[in-house]
Amino acid sequence: MMDSIGSNIDNEENKVEEEIVGNDPITVPFDPNLIRIRRDPFTLGELIDKIEHDEVNFKTAFQRKSDLWDKTQQSRLIESVLLRLPLPAFYFDEIIEHEDDIEKRKTIWQVIDGLQRCSAFNHFIVERSFSLENLEFLTQFNGKYYKDLPRELQRRISQTPITVYVVEKGTPEEVKFNIFKRINTGGLILTPQEIRHAMNQGIPADFVAELADLKEFKDATCHIIKTERMEDRDFITRYVSFYLQNYTAYQPDLDGFMNKGMGKIKLLTDTERVEMKSRFIKSMQTAIKLFDDDAFRKRTNVYDRRKPINKALFEVQSVIYAKMSDSQLRLLVNKKNVFKHKFIQLNNDEKFRYAISSGTGQKDSVVRRFSEFKRIIDETIEEKISI
Repeated sequence: MMDSIGSNIDNEENKVEEEIVGNDPITVPFDPNLIRIRRDPFTLGELIDKIEHDEVNFKTAFQRKSDLWDKTQQSRLIESVLLRLPLPAFYFDEIIEHEDDIEKRKTIWQVIDGLQRCSAFNHFIVERSFSLENLEFLTQFNGKYYKDLPRELQRRISQTPITVYVVEKGTPEEVKFNIFKRINTGGLILTPQEIRHAMNQGIPADFVAELADLKEFKDATCHIIKTERMEDRDFITRYVSFYLQNYTAYQPDLDGFMNKGMGKIKLLTDTERVEMKSRFIKSMQTAIKLFDDDAFRKRTNVYDRRKPINKALFEVQSVIYAKMSDSQLRLLVNKKNVFKHKFIQLNNDEKFRYAISSGTGQKDSVVRRFSEFKRIIDETIEEKISI
């Protein structure tokens, strides 16, 4: 017993007590005339040039120590640049050394925000001290040093535009710390769909955007799917991915499956894309005819309140309806009361609920939700559909 108590005490002693920090309003506002921040048009190559010439100071009062990122994190930053994904803004404090001596005068940037990124660029490009590892998309460059990259990719790195904010000399120290505090209160991380969009520019991205903008899609989802952060396009990409890749061939993970699905769009002919769009429109119209404003939502009884839209149900229904023939769709709509009763029964099945709720990316869950939804359609129309 004493050992247990002592162990608990030791564990507590080795922890830092959680601090609750209130966000009190600033009672003594800064003099706005003393705040001078400029935005410089910059490229990553220009920033690297400053790092090479020791004009960037990594050891500042605003930052933790550099080199907190491991090689995987640093490698994936480089990968983001190669994929042309936008980088967060950099913030620097401008210090002018020997201002009165033109021969010794030197402008130094102290890092306010972006230390780990600057360190990664320094290690990979300036010092060339590590090779890329654990890349997610450009896996062919794993094990490559900067010197091993094709000249075109080296040029892409140097020409990458970046946003740089420079706090000019004379700005009070408390303003600089306030800037650091504000810009580090939760950054904006790209969603998986935003990454897919960036990686699949051209026909795939345009096609997904085209389907997301369809009136039929917006009507079927009651105009509640947000366009911010590309949530609407995430829904469409689920349809595309399982339309072009049979659910029986699904292998986790779901994000990877969707990445492949979106990439396959560019392999289609114009005619195939037109047909795919036409079938999607028909699928959305069918969902409305069957469920009205209850489409793609769970329902365990007829009196249950309306639930939120479920992505897994959208994925299954949009694809299966799209794969059905016109005659099969008409028959299903004509027998919609029977079908909706079977759907309620299915929603009461514990394994099916798990497949659309808790384990949506597991292979068993994907197979179960597709096969079970297909089953109740087959039973309704008394005809086996082929998907």
